[in-house]
Amino acid sequence: MKLCFSALILVIVSVAAAQGHGNKPPEEMKGLDFLVGTWTGKQNFNNPGTPLVGDISLKVHSFAAGRFLEELSATTLPNAKPTEVHHFLSYNPTTKTYHAWWFNDTSNTPTELEGTLVGNQLVLMSHPANSNAPVLRATYDKVSSTALNYKLEMKAGDNWQELFHNSLKKGK
Repeated sequence: MKLCFSALILVIVSVAAAQGHGNKPPEEMKGLDFLVGTWTGKQNFNNPGTPLVGDISLKVHSFAAGRFLEELSATTLPNAKPTEVHHFLSYNPTTKTYHAWWFNDTSNTPTELEGTLVGNQLVLMSHPANSNAPVLRATYDKVSSTALNYKLEMKAGDNWQELFHNSLKKGK
């Protein structure tokens, strides 16, 4: 009986170790610390002919022992209910890239993106599984400790077309 119990304990400890509990998150996640916080601002859509500006609120926090960031945002446009968006960001040490999954109220499947952080700018690009899906580029640009710019673009031939940009201020 003692032998069976000892074997069970050994299996449990081995499984827990294989899951990586106790391992540190990638150091590169610290590079995204500038995103953490509560942000508010304006979302300016590229809407030819008629300006379209919404109010945006953004909350970013770390979770899962610092391995991921969750970004929750909502944009309110005139005469419309707020959008609901969840972004998850992490770092993949194998590919040496940041990885993101976007879940929002305009798609039934998440958008997957990958990119790099250079200085104060995180640039992520989508790599859609469906060849008919647009390629997106998201740029987070730290202006200061209390100011953040964000831009979402769509590939149009050899060029990039801006869909919208945000000017955000950090709350207290």
